[in-house]
Amino acid sequence: MAVILGQDGDFPTYFLMESQTFVPPRNGNVTIHVIGAGGSGASGSNQTEQGGSGGGYCRKDTLAVTTAGSFTVVVGAGGLGRAGSASSTGLAGGNSTCAGTGLSATLTANGGAGGPKANYQTNGGGTASNGDVNRTGGGTGRLGGGGAVGINANGAYGASGNFNGADAFAGQCETLGDFWNGTRLGKIYGERRGYSGNTGGINIGNAGVGLNGGPLSGGAFAHQTSNNLSSGSLVGGKGGYPGGGGGDAVYGPSASQSRTFGGEGGGGMVIFSYKP
Repeated sequence: MAVILGQDGDFPTYFLMESQTFVPPRNGNVTIHVIGAGGSGASGSNQTEQGGSGGGYCRKDTLAVTTAGSFTVVVGAGGLGRAGSASSTGLAGGNSTCAGTGLSATLTANGGAGGPKANYQTNGGGTASNGDVNRTGGGTGRLGGGGAVGINANGAYGASGNFNGADAFAGQCETLGDFWNGTRLGKIYGERRGYSGNTGGINIGNAGVGLNGGPLSGGAFAHQTSNNLSSGSLVGGKGGYPGGGGGDAVYGPSASQSRTFGGEGGGGMVIFSYKP
C-alpha cells in the first residue's frame, strides 16, 4: 500500500507501508527514506526490563527516476509485544530495504533489537547502510521506554528511570514537526515520544500525553504501582509508527504475568519524496 500525502504542486510524497514493487508515477528527482522497524519492549517483574530499540534510518538524498524504472521495496514489521514470563524479552523489528533502477547498492535500514531483561545487557538500535546518510536507531536503558529513529544524528536512547516512573523517558526523534503532512520535498520529521504512566493512565511528571510514541519516537515504560493486577492488562507504550521502539512493562511480584505485555515496535516504512 502506498499513501500519497504532503503534496506540493508537482512534488508528491509516497509513503510505502508494505513490501511491493514501486514504479515511479512520474519522472523527476526524489529523496528516498528507508526506516527499519522498532523492537518491542520486555515485560516482567525484575525491574531490569528495557524497551525495544529504534530502527535504523537510511537516506538517498537525490535520485533521478523515470516511469520506466522500478524499485523492489521490503518493509520490516515491528516487534510484537509478549506476555510477561521468565523469558519475556522483546522481539526485534524487521529490516527495510530498497533496491532498483539507478541505485548502485541496496538501501538498508535494519530493525531495532527487542528489549532485554538484564541491567547491563546492551540493547542496540538498528543500523543502516548504503545511503548518503546512515543513522543508527536509539537503544534503551533500564525501565526507560523505547528508542527513537534519528534523522540528523543517531537516534536518542530511552533514559533509565525507576519503578515509580521518575526520570523514565522514551527516546524522541531530534527533528520534530508533522510527520504525515510536513514530510515533503525531501524533508522528514518525527513527533513526540510517549511518557510513562501507571495502569490508571496517570502520567508521571508530564500530564496530558499518553504512553504511545509519535512517528519515529519511542513508546513509554509502563509500570504498575501495586502488587495486584487481577483484571485488565498492563501494556508498554507502542513505538511510534514508523520505526520507534516499544516501551517495557513492569508489574509487581503478585501480579499476573499473563496480563502484562511489552509495547509493540513501530513498523518500518519506505518513502519516495519528489523534489525540484
